[in-house]
Amino acid sequence: MTRLDVTSGLALERPAPVSGRRAASCLVALAALVTWAETAVAQAEITVEAGASQIGPAIGVASDDAHFAMAGLRGSWYGQSGTGLVGSVLVGTGLGTSDSRFVSGLLEGRIVDRWRPGLEARLEGRLMGFDAVTPFPYRSTAIEGGPSLRWYNSDVSVEVAGLAGIGLSQIELWRVADGPTRVFENELRRAGGTAEVLFGPPTSQFGLVGGWHHTPEGDYESVGARAVFAGSWGIAELRADRWTTPIDTEVVAGLAIVIPIGSAWTLRGFFGRTEPDPLTLAQPGSASGGMMAGRSFRIADDFRGGNAIYEIVDENAGRSRVRFVVAAPEGAQGVQLLGDFNLWEPQAMTPADGGSWTLEVLVPDGVHHFGFLVDDEWFVPDDAPDVVADEWGRQSATLVIEGAS
Repeated sequence: MTRLDVTSGLALERPAPVSGRRAASCLVALAALVTWAETAVAQAEITVEAGASQIGPAIGVASDDAHFAMAGLRGSWYGQSGTGLVGSVLVGTGLGTSDSRFVSGLLEGRIVDRWRPGLEARLEGRLMGFDAVTPFPYRSTAIEGGPSLRWYNSDVSVEVAGLAGIGLSQIELWRVADGPTRVFENELRRAGGTAEVLFGPPTSQFGLVGGWHHTPEGDYESVGARAVFAGSWGIAELRADRWTTPIDTEVVAGLAIVIPIGSAWTLRGFFGRTEPDPLTLAQPGSASGGMMAGRSFRIADDFRGGNAIYEIVDENAGRSRVRFVVAAPEGAQGVQLLGDFNLWEPQAMTPADGGSWTLEVLVPDGVHHFGFLVDDEWFVPDDAPDVVADEWGRQSATLVIEGAS
């Protein structure tokens, strides 16, 4: 799951005690593997972001909150199956009299294989690092990844995943303000897995999550609840988790949001307590939050020129009529269309010649995601022109309506 969280998952401002050659080799191997798995680019874009955040110190650390102004650059590349790469660089500088600063980066790759409608396997990997000066000096580099399997239909989503990682970290802590400091260096290792079960339609899902991770410092266990809401306004996730770490037991909670504004702008935000990280050994944070506004620039796509799934039949300023046509699997008894433009409420499609199904709807200008239900099973055709994962991993097709000029 993706959210705005500048305290995790990120590359270094200055070298950490880890081999740059080894990290570069992992990065090249990850990019080459993803490129080999998906040679047809369905969508590539660059997003420029800016915003602000407040980051609380780790629990038990005597330090003030840090306030940052942030700017970043994020790039993504996706193939038609949802396989792709995402990379980002984020910098922050302290507001007011603070001399706080950080620089971070992330490269993440995902290979998706849809075995049949409603069942998919993924292999994910990420190279990340982070370097912060305050509120507590901390730097780390790590690489992690693993396989996952997800089964879903219109009412239930079940996902299990395995995860392993290695890295190095350094953190400098003090018990009292202006007191003596102590530097901890750790070779990072973890292995474990997670499971998630969500119930309900895509517009409102509720469920349970859990995980177990083994590290050299001890075991981490988590159990919690999730609520995900989606619509034409955007997507939001509420979470609450109870973590048992080698140090203590903590309860963390938060809200993550993604709100599209028009066809090119997006607001992303996170508010709450940050989770512990079994790989980097970061402890839960106190109250934190931030908002970023982003402007995306699409640099490659192959769906605006028309395709077999949809056709814009009447283009107007603000809203256009779109005809959807999908070839459902043989023997389908019913097909429904749902997307953010109809608040993810299924609309029945009409059978047509050749085993296809069709429906015309009005769609507002902007970038939209959609899919189909075939006999109550989530379905996105293998030849969909732009299949991408949303913020929480579900595969959906993409439709862009630019409107009449």
